[in-house]
Amino acid sequence: MTSAGEDRRPVRRSQRGETTLSCLGPSPDPPFEQVTSAAVVAVTDDGRLVVADLARGLDIPGGHVQRGESSIDETVRREAWEEVRARLGALHPVEVIESDYFGADDLTYMVIRTARITELGPWEATHESAGRVVIDPEEFLRSYRGGDPILMRHLVTAALATLPAP
Repeated sequence: MTSAGEDRRPVRRSQRGETTLSCLGPSPDPPFEQVTSAAVVAVTDDGRLVVADLARGLDIPGGHVQRGESSIDETVRREAWEEVRARLGALHPVEVIESDYFGADDLTYMVIRTARITELGPWEATHESAGRVVIDPEEFLRSYRGGDPILMRHLVTAALATLPAP
C-alpha cells in the first residue's frame, strides 16, 4: 500500500551522463503518470512574486508529485501551501519541460503553472522552507542561484505574460 507524503517516483542521487531538458511550451499537459514534479510562479495582485527561502536559495514553490496525488494542479497547490503558505486562484499553464533524467526511453516531465495568490496564511517554518519572500520579479531573477538562471528567467517572463490582470 502506498501513502501520501512519499514521492511517487524517487529521484536517484547518482546518475550517469547529463540530463537534457526540453521546453515544449505551455500545453498540452503530458500524461500525469509521466509527470515527476510541478511548480508555480505565484504572483500577488501588485505583480510581485511569492517565493520560498530554501537551503539552495530563493526559488518558486514546487516539488515532486507524491503518491496518492491525482493531478498536476493538486501537486502545485500542495507545494504552494507547504513552501510559502499560499492559496492560489485559477492555475494557468506556463511550460512543460521534458527530461531524460531516467533515460531516453523513459521520458518524464516537469510542469510549471502560474496563479495569483488569493491568501497568504500565517507563516510556519517547516522542513520544506525556512521562509517566504514577496519580491519584485527582476529582483528575484537577479538573486536566483538555482541550476539554470536562463530557464528561470524564461519561466517567470512567460508566467507574467500568461497571467490575466487582477
